[in-house]
Amino acid sequence: MAEDLRHEIAKLIITSAGLEGPRRTRFALKAAVPAARIRRTGLKGIFSLEAEGDVFELAELIHRECWQWIGHATAVLAEVESRFEPIKEAAVRIGREQIGKEENFCFRIHKRGVHSLERDTLTLEQEIGSEIWIALEEKHGAKPSVRLKNPDVSVVAEVLGPITAVGILRRAWREQIHPD
Repeated sequence: MAEDLRHEIAKLIITSAGLEGPRRTRFALKAAVPAARIRRTGLKGIFSLEAEGDVFELAELIHRECWQWIGHATAVLAEVESRFEPIKEAAVRIGREQIGKEENFCFRIHKRGVHSLERDTLTLEQEIGSEIWIALEEKHGAKPSVRLKNPDVSVVAEVLGPITAVGILRRAWREQIHPD
């Protein structure tokens, strides 16, 4: 299913680099992808961007062209209810599909808006990250590598009230944020 989303309408969740810059972020996104539909999510500094094309190429483009105005751009591969089980299932499936044997990873959850996730963020990250680890060990037949700071692949759950967008963020995209 995640593979199907790559070639239809690509969706990204984008955070502004700071609370003072949402206008600049939106302007930069529109300049980088003129045909994109950019929507406010109802949460300050958080945008949803939809455009035709490959979701991973679009995420890389956004990081390259808009680095000074964004915090990050998550390539969305699933949208689920903001409940533990659906988020966990989507994150495990996406991690299994997107994390290679030699890549290190982490799982991050960003909770915003009104939702029913009562457990604290750290606990959710540990529990879901552990499930991804188990799935990767089964898939690759080797112990996966976890790196909490600057991993090759971050599986990200963007909780936006009742809906959660689950996707990935690659270090290769983020490294373009601060070119030297």
